[in-house]
Amino acid sequence: MKDLPASKRLIVNDLLFADYKCPLSHSRFDMWTHHNYFVYVMKGKKKWFAGDKEVIAGEGDCIFVKKGAHSIYQYFDDEFCSLFMFVPDHFIKETVISNRIEISVNDREYYPAPILRVQNNEILQSYFLSFLSYISTSGQPDAKLAELKFRELIMIVATMRENAAVALYFHELCNRSRPPLQSVMESNFTYPMKLEEYARLSGRSLSLFKRDFKKIYNTTPGRWLTRKRIEYGRYLLQKTDKSVTEAALDCGLKNHSHFSRAFKDQYGISPVEAKKTSEQNL
Repeated sequence: MKDLPASKRLIVNDLLFADYKCPLSHSRFDMWTHHNYFVYVMKGKKKWFAGDKEVIAGEGDCIFVKKGAHSIYQYFDDEFCSLFMFVPDHFIKETVISNRIEISVNDREYYPAPILRVQNNEILQSYFLSFLSYISTSGQPDAKLAELKFRELIMIVATMRENAAVALYFHELCNRSRPPLQSVMESNFTYPMKLEEYARLSGRSLSLFKRDFKKIYNTTPGRWLTRKRIEYGRYLLQKTDKSVTEAALDCGLKNHSHFSRAFKDQYGISPVEAKKTSEQNL
């Protein structure tokens, strides 16, 4: 395989795109997307996390990130080079259904984690190397052939027994008209998105989102989000070595004063007092 440039992008029909790059950015950045994506790491490592779920991906690793909000930590020990492949829900669904891919499921309710490690094998490794060779050619490849390369990835992962968690998410997309609202909220509550963005991630209009939310949680989205974030902030203060400022940032209340006021309203003590209490009990 010939060397790739520092950055190379392939766009297919304005819906699918792959991005190969070797970026050097901030130590942490937050992002959210309406497209799921695969990451194949060529060099270096980064950490992806959403809520209390985190995955570190290093050279040769592959992960699948569900659409929604998450954060990425950059390690500066080595240059980071990766291939990002973005795939929308409808493309995954169409690929699985049109190719009659059978996915084994059980009867229990299952909400896959927002970030999933993809078990790499020789087939998947060969696929990524061939895709990198494919996009390294000069000019824009044929759109139909490029689309088939994306479908190939979905089919490989969906039929690998080692990647049952990712396959189950594919199954969920094929059998639900919209994502479970609980799954959307539990995966994304730590990110200060607007309610319209939460509604869009859940496949609902804003009015339907609010009605369904009330039925499920018996409160408003705003109240639930504040309570949930403060609960998570308290967990971080008590169970980790994070400072009050770090806890406020990680739980989604980036305004330190807002976090402190809401924390005291909910628990009757300040975050600083809660941190000191937990340290004394160690």
